[in-house]
Amino acid sequence: MHKSNVNAPRLALVCAAVVMVTALAACTPKAAAPTVVPSVYVSPVVNDRGTSQRVLFGSVRPRVEADLSFRIAGKVTQRLVELGQSVRAGQALARLDPIDYQLALQAATEEQRAAQVDAAQASSDAARFKRLLADGSVGAADAERQQARADAAAARLTQAQKQSELARNRAGYAVLTAPFDGVVTALRFEAGQMVDEKSSVLSLARPGELEIVVDVPEPLVTGLKDWQASALTLAATDATVATPVRLRLRELAPSANPVTRTTRARFALDPTAKGAQLRMGMSAEVLLQQAGHVAGAELPLGALLTTATGSAGGPVITGPTVWLVDAKTGALKRQPVQLLSQSTDHVRVAGLADGALVVSVGAQKLDAALKVQPVLRPLAARNGALSTPVVTP
Repeated sequence: MHKSNVNAPRLALVCAAVVMVTALAACTPKAAAPTVVPSVYVSPVVNDRGTSQRVLFGSVRPRVEADLSFRIAGKVTQRLVELGQSVRAGQALARLDPIDYQLALQAATEEQRAAQVDAAQASSDAARFKRLLADGSVGAADAERQQARADAAAARLTQAQKQSELARNRAGYAVLTAPFDGVVTALRFEAGQMVDEKSSVLSLARPGELEIVVDVPEPLVTGLKDWQASALTLAATDATVATPVRLRLRELAPSANPVTRTTRARFALDPTAKGAQLRMGMSAEVLLQQAGHVAGAELPLGALLTTATGSAGGPVITGPTVWLVDAKTGALKRQPVQLLSQSTDHVRVAGLADGALVVSVGAQKLDAALKVQPVLRPLAARNGALSTPVVTP
């Protein structure tokens, strides 16, 4: 008992010291956390007149392509060509059963022969009556009637000759021939099939004269001749874009399609261009280019803002805008711009000074009260536009 009483004051002193240290620690202020400045990708403004571009999608078609049909009806006995086969002018492509038309030709030939005999007899009678009229053996009325019969017989002979010629032509139409040198691009019949005079059975195209057919939207129809056109084709075994082929506008439809509201245009290959990579039926892109008339800068699509903005008592901006960054202070400023053109991934705007830094990623999430650190987009940095700015917090 005596030993416990001696240690009690020492224990009390230790406890008091612990309490005092704890109180002092609680009164000491905490160190302030460092301010975090968010980084944003920016693109520097480079103004130039640039080039306006539009891309239209179409297909490669032959300039001359004919849908052929038989000029008579009948049953097909032979098909003499295959799809994709090259043919020469006058070459037989198919044949119909000619028996009925040959019989009609024979009948017309016999009718012509009979009419020829009647015409010869009537002409002889008319000449004889004319001689008898001279010596008064027959009356004038009889001679006139005989001459009329001769004239009618001559007319019937002419008619029979025309009928015979028509029957001969129709018999010849039983063979379908190529009107020009070309390639068979479509077959719509087989041997044994019945066809009529109006049915297209075969398509023939000239492969040496190719052009690109596109449907042009309404805004581009006016002044389409002022655009410089070239063709971009995709290789069948490679996804890379082939060498552009120069084009010229050959034909523009006088009216628009009532359903799509587009106008059909045909672009011919430039005679000096090499279009060996173009083949009939291929898909093609027609690139339209035109020198710009207004100085502007090309920016990524994500840099453009179209929502209205404004503060209490301040002006309200309703047109397209971008965020500008001060490279020294990191302050943001919303700047109105004029939209010149827009594609799927880029915009062209006017109203910005050369060298200005425009936020090009995440612009929709920023606010004018924020401080940011501008960082050049990797592509712009590789192009050596500017070194990466450093912002003082």
